Amino acid sequence: MKFEVLSKHHLKQLLDFELENKAWFESLIEPRGSAFYSEKGVSEHIEEQIKNMNSGSVFCGVLIQNNIIVARGNLKCITVKKASVGYRVSKQFTSQGFASFCLAELIKIAKNKFNIQTLEAQVLDNNPASKYVLEKQDFKAVRNIPNFIVINNEQLGCTEFCVKYT
Repeated sequence: MKFEVLSKHHLKQLLDFELENKAWFESLIEPRGSAFYSEKGVSEHIEEQIKNMNSGSVFCGVLIQNNIIVARGNLKCITVKKASVGYRVSKQFTSQGFASFCLAELIKIAKNKFNIQTLEAQVLDNNPASKYVLEKQDFKAVRNIPNFIVINNEQLGCTEFCVKYT
């Protein structure tokens, strides 16, 4: 298992990951546009993420096992000492520690590469497993936002989490 920086050579693996998990992800988070789910769409996505990584505003990684992507992890909205963290795991690899591994890698990168002192995360109410992963890494719930988003005709709230490092 290896956590790698997202790059152009991940195109086929990332497209497979996103297509295989489209319904699963869309049951938990806001859907992507249909144009994303093609070689052109994923290629453009990767190019945009690389541009954003080069500017220092994001970090995008993929967790590879047996030459397939099993999870993705991101640091977004990177500013001085602060960032937002997010991750998604393939449905067939849930409950196997991949989200925890991904989050631990993101925490190391946030501290060592970006000198981040505060990490934030948002988790929709339909995803208790993600809340558990964050809590295992000492994130604390700081606020609940009711009626945050509608997904599949269901109104969902969101819990915001935060952890501070010194």
